[in-house]
Amino acid sequence: MALLLLMASAVLGLQAAWSRWAVCFVDADPPLPGMATLDGACVAVQDHLYDYTIPSDPWMPIADAAQREGLSLLALGLPVVLLSLTVMNRWFIWVLGVAAGIAVGSVWLAMGVQTFLSGLAGEPVQVDDLAGVHALGVFAPFITLGLAVVAIHGDVGRDLNLDRDVWLGVFWAAMTVAQPLPELFTTLFLWSSHDTSPMTGFFRCAAVVVAAVAVAMTLVPARRRPARPGRRRSVDPGRRPRAGAGGIVLSAQWTDRPTPFPGVGRCAGR
Repeated sequence: MALLLLMASAVLGLQAAWSRWAVCFVDADPPLPGMATLDGACVAVQDHLYDYTIPSDPWMPIADAAQREGLSLLALGLPVVLLSLTVMNRWFIWVLGVAAGIAVGSVWLAMGVQTFLSGLAGEPVQVDDLAGVHALGVFAPFITLGLAVVAIHGDVGRDLNLDRDVWLGVFWAAMTVAQPLPELFTTLFLWSSHDTSPMTGFFRCAAVVVAAVAVAMTLVPARRRPARPGRRRSVDPGRRPRAGAGGIVLSAQWTDRPTPFPGVGRCAGR
């Protein structure tokens, strides 16, 4: 379900972005009448007047971009909550992860509701009850970055392998850069603008596609992933001898040697 919602979010977001920014990339008609030349249309459409994500007065809607963007954000909020259920180690980490996922997912959902309603009304719609949720957007990138660290914590210091924990870390990292503030700074770096960069929307959707791939990889059976190289446990010569099968005491030097007793090697940590 999370995978389907992420793909739907990416498709809807790309459609919304293309309806505004197509004139900047291909020989397309201006999105609104009055934009005579292609070069002039690309510059004009970068004005905040045409921003369709949580629009504010004054606002000029472009086709159904706001409706599609609203649905895209709504489809993005639920997977964040669902995937937070998988970030677990100890019970208190699981509780914190779920709380963090709900907080971040609520930000996406609140943005989606307000954007979608504005698109339907053709004018900015303010939902006062969601003002507190929007305030969480400032802290959301730090929350998802923390979830990425928690997800891959079990693989730190070991042979890095693209297993489930690492892919969950990739998902949360993608969700970090997909949020409004990271997207704003990154897109202005990729394509500078006097107001809104033409990369806006496309960048977020690219991050969502990466997140969808990460979720898909967690569904791949472990036997089909690159296997973690086998390693022999190192033995400290100064360690105390340990008892093997049948109470036989094994010295450190014997734990690294072949043994005719099959059970001994396993009990000795081989």
